[in-house]
Amino acid sequence: MNEGFIDVTGGALFYECYGDGEPIVFIHGNFNDHQIWEEQMRAFSANNYVISYDLRGYGHSDTPRISFSNVEDLKLLIDALGLIKVNLVGSSMGGSVAIDFTLAYPERVQRLVLAAPSISGRNYPVSMLWQGIKQHFQVRLNGRERAIEAFITNPFWQYYFPASNKEEAWKKTVANVRKPVNFCRFSPSLSRVSKPYAINRLKELYQPVLIIIGELDHPFNRETAEFLQTEMNRSITIVMQGCGHLPFIEEPKIFNFNLTEFLATETTA
Repeated sequence: MNEGFIDVTGGALFYECYGDGEPIVFIHGNFNDHQIWEEQMRAFSANNYVISYDLRGYGHSDTPRISFSNVEDLKLLIDALGLIKVNLVGSSMGGSVAIDFTLAYPERVQRLVLAAPSISGRNYPVSMLWQGIKQHFQVRLNGRERAIEAFITNPFWQYYFPASNKEEAWKKTVANVRKPVNFCRFSPSLSRVSKPYAINRLKELYQPVLIIIGELDHPFNRETAEFLQTEMNRSITIVMQGCGHLPFIEEPKIFNFNLTEFLATETTA
């Protein structure tokens, strides 16, 4: 396994990579870091060159102090590793990063896999937006550790966590969320979103797209997946039964099977 840091404007990103073959870059979502993908990294390293990294402000990567772009950070990572074309697999917010990167640098992406993705330009419901903002207030008022526990036990966020009968998946998710380095380290206003927003540019994408959504995910996220399926030219959607927001954690074998099948598809239109 190779791991290290690459320099980006105003900081550094942590990454790890290993294996050999067609490259896959795994992009985590909010409240997580690169380790959330460890089962996929291990499984796909047998036939692929796999890369996972910590977005700026998460895991081992630096805390942002200035405005930054996740898209440009990803470009620097791919360039630093000497990769020409990659497959992108993004979870939640990481899905939005993957979409924005593909729109900005379409020649660098072979296939796109979106697990319960968000998308820039689609407004969150007021209740969801408030719950997100509230996490930052909780950190300021009560400290990060207490804010994390409040997040884990908040009924609103239960769609995010595996069901209690999936004990190993629940433990893994909670352990990742409980890392203080993954929780509200910086103001979201520092993250610069690509414009024009992706929601108005989806027809430009020509790459094959696999959308995976959990049956038990939040209704807004399920609606987002349906919208993407409608707007993207070469997309297919798989609904994973009995799963919430992180289906690759809840049912890794099923997720990995679907990803393997998709990676075998032709990339030419």
